[in-house]
Amino acid sequence: MAHSREGITLDLITRTIRNSFLSPFIVLPIVTGLSWQPARTRLFEYVHAEASSTALVVTYLLAALSVALSLNDYLNDGFANNWVRASDWDWNSEIVVITGGSGGIGEHVARQLLAKNIQTTIVILDCMPMTWTAPAKSKVHYYQVDLSNSSNIRTITQRIRDEVGHPTVLVNNAGLSRGFTVMDGSYIDVEVTIRTNLVAPFLLIKEFVPQMVSRNHGHIVNISSMSALIPPARVADYAATKAGLVALHEVNFGNR
Repeated sequence: MAHSREGITLDLITRTIRNSFLSPFIVLPIVTGLSWQPARTRLFEYVHAEASSTALVVTYLLAALSVALSLNDYLNDGFANNWVRASDWDWNSEIVVITGGSGGIGEHVARQLLAKNIQTTIVILDCMPMTWTAPAKSKVHYYQVDLSNSSNIRTITQRIRDEVGHPTVLVNNAGLSRGFTVMDGSYIDVEVTIRTNLVAPFLLIKEFVPQMVSRNHGHIVNISSMSALIPPARVADYAATKAGLVALHEVNFGNR
């Protein structure tokens, strides 16, 4: 059943439509039933011929569209995962690193993972203090670090490996926007934004992916933004980093 923690949203509406009118598991049985002449005759017995014909056409179109969308989902999922399906994850032994996890999106990602399994190890990297309290008996580790400094990244990633273990999931969520125009922003504004939003994810991937590849087990989540596609005013540097993050995400790390 479709639901949303944010209330009524466009995502909720489209998901509801996909799970009902455009679900092949719902539409195809209806089409199959309508293809049987006795059932079709009885169903449209009291309906005008033109209306029944229109209903049939709409039903067939919905069926075709539902199949096309499902096929598209299958192909996208296969391409994104290199046509490999991972076995079930053991969330008791997974180590998830979340940058920018002291609040906002990162906090909610951490909370959802803990709600799924309280024993999942969560590592929070953020320059800001934690704004939420981890549940009792959870395995949440917090490291305060400035991700705009590459030396800090090298140091903190080694500490994580030594003190927690090799991460199996990396969520590159940390990001900032200074809100200046290209002409008004200072050099440091641009540099800090690019280092935090793009260079840091690149270096964190560089640090953690080799072990994931060697174990043939791992997952990387990069949080981008619509500004990567439609850059609004006063966030040119932020939009550029998010577009770069999309490009980084599309790379096959083993071959590029």
